[in-house]
This record gives sequence, structure tokens and C-alpha cells, in this order.
Amino acid sequence: MNKPVVLVTGASRGLGAATARSLSQFGAISVLAARSGHRLQNLAHEIETLGGEVLPVQADISQQKDCQRLMDAILNRFGRVDGLVNNSGTVEPIAQVSDANLEAWQESWQINVLAPVMLSQLALPHLRQGGGRIINITSGSSLAGVGGWGAYSTAKAALNQLTRVLAAEEPSVTTLALLPGIMDTEMQSHIRATAKGRMAEKSYNWLVNLHEKGQLVPPEAPGMAIACLVLYAPKGWNGEILEWNDPRIQNLIRHKRLSKG
Repeated sequence: MNKPVVLVTGASRGLGAATARSLSQFGAISVLAARSGHRLQNLAHEIETLGGEVLPVQADISQQKDCQRLMDAILNRFGRVDGLVNNSGTVEPIAQVSDANLEAWQESWQINVLAPVMLSQLALPHLRQGGGRIINITSGSSLAGVGGWGAYSTAKAALNQLTRVLAAEEPSVTTLALLPGIMDTEMQSHIRATAKGRMAEKSYNWLVNLHEKGQLVPPEAPGMAIACLVLYAPKGWNGEILEWNDPRIQNLIRHKRLSKG
């Protein structure tokens, strides 16, 4: 088997699902991980109907035993891991630091930071063998403070630093962080429906305005960028934090699409 095998977390919807669809266009095998088994099966059926190959695995990646079970399933089926996309994330708890529930913060960090650490640990022995790649999905809020998003923005900032640390520690593996833009996903729907009064009013109104004007990014666009990066990102980009529409990424996508015919 010479098809690359890529694990995508949070793959049942939104950006994760878009990434899996794009991976199939490049001829890669997607391992789909998420808590929603029904959605995973639907996506797997969709991709397989179009000729792609997938392995859906229902798992809660905030739990170490589920991460281990997930990696075991991949190795038992394919015997290799060539790429890891740490996409799963939660924006909750949305609250001022002074009012935040610390248990909710711990749950946020478990999903947004510790899960990528656990999966990276499990994948690295296999990624080293073939010069594989890790793509961490970060957020613009990691670079600028957003009132009410303390747990999410600091967790994503930690994920940025994890990217840099892995790049320094694992020279045979290419590790990047990607900023996917403000996308038209269920996370944004959740924010619009529930975050009024819990986050900075200016930021909330800005997000609502983007939706009303139809200016949210469709997840298919950054999904294609992620798929291309996890398969083809040059070693020289190791440790960078990139925007999905970076001209270098878009040129890489065009080149690889042309080479696929």
C-alpha cells in the first residue's frame, strides 16, 4: 500500500469533514475521528461512494485511552501513519476570566491542547520513519486577545507554541499551525446563538456582521489547504504559523492539482 494515511480529528463536520474530502481528491486515505459515530459513518459513506478510502473511528480524543485505541486501529488496519491533523476544538467556556468555571477551562485545554499532545506522542514514532507531517489548527484569537474567549485563545496560543517546540525537537517531521479564517461552521452558529453578553460586544457584533454579509469562509477552502499541507508541505516551512490563503499554500495547491491531472 503506497497511499498516505492521514488522521483527521473533529472529522465529522465542518473543517474536519472538508479536509477529509480534500484528502480523498489527492488519493490519500483519511482516518476520521470524532465523537459523533452517526456523522462519521455518513461522511465515510459519502467519500467511499466517490471512490475514496476512509476509516471512521468514533473516539473522544480528550481521553488518553481513546487516543491509544484510535492509533491502534490505524496501525492494525494500515500499519502506518503519514500525517496528523489536530483539528478538534471547542470555543467553550465563553466567559470573562473573573467569572470562568475552572473545570470548564480544564475541559477546554484537554481538547484544544492535551489531545494534540497525546496524539502527537503516539504518531511521532511512525511519522519520523517517513518524514511525515503534523498540522495543528489554530485561531486568529491566539494572536490577539478577545474578551470572553480566555480559555480558547490561550489554548490556541499554547498550540502555536507546541508547533514551534515540535519543529525544534522533531527535525524529521514537518509541523505547522494553520489559521483557517472565520469559517461558516457550526462553531460560528453556536457563537451567534449563545455568546451575546458572554464575550466582548464589539467582537460578537463583528462576527454576526460577517455572517449577515456572507463573508464567512467556506470550510472547503481551508480544508483543501490543510489536505495539501499534510501531504506536501515543504520541510523549509517547519514550525511556521500560516494563514490558509497564504500565496505559498495556494501555489502549492495549484501545482499539486496540476500534477494529479
